[in-house]
Amino acid sequence: MPYVPPKDANNRLKDSMADIKARNGPPPWRERVAATERFRMVLLCWPPEFAHRQHHHPRADETFIICEGQARFIFDGGTEMIAGPGDVLFAPRGVAHDVAAVGEEPLLMFAIVTPNEPDDEVKGLKGK
Repeated sequence: MPYVPPKDANNRLKDSMADIKARNGPPPWRERVAATERFRMVLLCWPPEFAHRQHHHPRADETFIICEGQARFIFDGGTEMIAGPGDVLFAPRGVAHDVAAVGEEPLLMFAIVTPNEPDDEVKGLKGK
C-alpha cells in the first residue's frame, strides 16, 4: 500500500465505517484513515477480482484486517490463504505479498503499515 503523507490522512478522533462507506460510494476506493511518520492506516474497498499485485516493503511491516468480503493472500510467492471477516494477516518487512478480492461480495479491509515512509513499496519478490 503506497505511502500516505500525514497531511493527506483524515486523522479524525472518531469516524465510522458507515460514514466512510457513504463518502466513497461503490468500489474500488481507498480512504486514508490515519497517518503519522510512524504508521499509516487505509481502509480499502475492492470489487471482486480487484487486486494489488505482488510487492514488499523492505523496511515496514503490514497488517491486514478483513471487515467484509474475502481476500486471497499469497505470501513470498507460495503460501496462499483465503481470509474473511474478522481475520488478521501479517506481512513482516521484506515478505512479498499479493492480495486479491475473491468471492461475490466487495472486500472491505484495513491495511496498516509501520513505519510510514515514502518510496517503501517494491514490486515483485525480493531480489527479482
